Amino acid sequence: MSADSHSFPVNLRSPQRGYGHFSAVLSGDADDVPPARRAVHDLAVANGFGDRSSDLALALDELLANAREHGRPPIQVETWYDGRVVLEVTDSGTGFDPRLPTNLPARADDGGRGLWIIRQIADHVVISSSERGTTVRVEFSHEPHIGA
Repeated sequence: MSADSHSFPVNLRSPQRGYGHFSAVLSGDADDVPPARRAVHDLAVANGFGDRSSDLALALDELLANAREHGRPPIQVETWYDGRVVLEVTDSGTGFDPRLPTNLPARADDGGRGLWIIRQIADHVVISSSERGTTVRVEFSHEPHIGA
């Protein structure tokens, strides 16, 4: 990992985004994931989402896996608290059709479960994709409405 390929600023305060903010630009290297996961977990716990912090970590892991496999670095991660925890992951890939089926694949070895899993654990999911990249926004509230 070189300083030129990515930066990893951690900022857990941001008045314009509520009561906590984390932002990082990742290179796509697997070593970037644990610090991002810790920061997202810590932000969630600090804002009363301890019981859902594992869901947030799982969502982040799935989004980063998708961005690394199907997209292209840099990968932007943003998380903030504004009464809910919002997680956005943006890659610089060529995009995909977000209207693709999101039902569970028939066989376990087929892969492709990431977005399905995220939709089962998050309260709201929005996918925006174009030839310039894909952004997935996932929202978690204090009173879950599980199944986005």
